Amino acid sequence: MKELLEFAWDVLLLRDEAYAQHVARADVLKRGLTLLVLVTLLAGLIPFVVNVINDLRLASVEARRQEAEEDIQEFTKSLDAMRPYLDLPPGFEKQIIAYNQAGMEIGFDIEDLPTRWPKPVGRVLRDLGAYLSLPFSRLAGWMGYALWVLLVAKLLGGRATVSQMLGATALYAVPHVLDFLGFVSCLGPMIGLAATVWGIAIYVKALTVASDFSIGRAVTATVVPALIVAALSLLGMLMLLILALATG
Repeated sequence: MKELLEFAWDVLLLRDEAYAQHVARADVLKRGLTLLVLVTLLAGLIPFVVNVINDLRLASVEARRQEAEEDIQEFTKSLDAMRPYLDLPPGFEKQIIAYNQAGMEIGFDIEDLPTRWPKPVGRVLRDLGAYLSLPFSRLAGWMGYALWVLLVAKLLGGRATVSQMLGATALYAVPHVLDFLGFVSCLGPMIGLAATVWGIAIYVKALTVASDFSIGRAVTATVVPALIVAALSLLGMLMLLILALATG
């Protein structure tokens, strides 16, 4: 574990030797995946604990129904205060309140249904399942994109094998250990942005070493799949717009 922590620190500092030694290892893929999973679980630990505490402290359905009613009343007061500045249609306020109350009642009726497990236990198990599934969500997104990057890299003359490519680019997750601070209202978004930019830099660095690329070719291989997806999405939107105009 100490060796893994030291390696993660070297990855964060973008040290060439650490990346080269990692890519040359026979277990490069296993090592990269291990770091990715550990970082993801560590980053999600605090939100998981917070969710469990909140679920264990949930009040009765009646108490929460009363709290929801108070929230609706506060919303009504705010709406009344803004009425002089808004051109609201007749009956708008009543419709909104009716929709909120109907949705609230449906939610509480579902919440009040009998379950196989006591409700706190069921909620904690749900939170645990969501927490343990976090690495799989990250793995799916990362692996799908990495394979497209590998294809572009091969077209550009890259030498990395599939294992080397995946094991190296998995290191992008290391700075996302900072995501555990995401619950901080002021710093959370800034820290998330910093971790993302740092992760991209590590991704490019890893691709440079694994494929024996220059920085320029590594950036190109990293960006091209995203540009293709963006172009296809834009083309699809344009086709839908043209189709809508033609049929309208």
